[in-house]
Amino acid sequence: MQNPLPYDKEETLEEATSMNMDRLTQLQDAIDELARMFANSVEYLNRAQVHVDQDPGKFRESQRELVQDIVKKSKQIELLIEKLPGMQNSEQEQIDMIKELNKEMHEANLEYLKASLKKQIMETIGILCRDQSTAYNTEE
Repeated sequence: MQNPLPYDKEETLEEATSMNMDRLTQLQDAIDELARMFANSVEYLNRAQVHVDQDPGKFRESQRELVQDIVKKSKQIELLIEKLPGMQNSEQEQIDMIKELNKEMHEANLEYLKASLKKQIMETIGILCRDQSTAYNTEE
């Protein structure tokens, strides 16, 4: 069976999650930058229209540059979205991945509880042994 998880077997879940969060952060930053570009473009265009003495050819060239920058940033955002995990998987495949991750998490929690209980039992046995040893030594 092919690994249904969005990460390679060699990388841990923590590494995959970190990488995915980095992608989300990059996407958020790119969207913020695009919003700033829109706001700055609108401000520039409003300001530039007030100056009637400006060369119309230069103004049109500036408009083209603004549009090119916005289109370029939009394409970068599109690429970041395509790289997000699960975008190439169907809804059912994503649901199956989540179920598999939940199963792994449940198994890991059970292992942790077993190890924790074993540690408590060993500590209790150690205390009992020391108490028995102390009681035995005081009887002599």
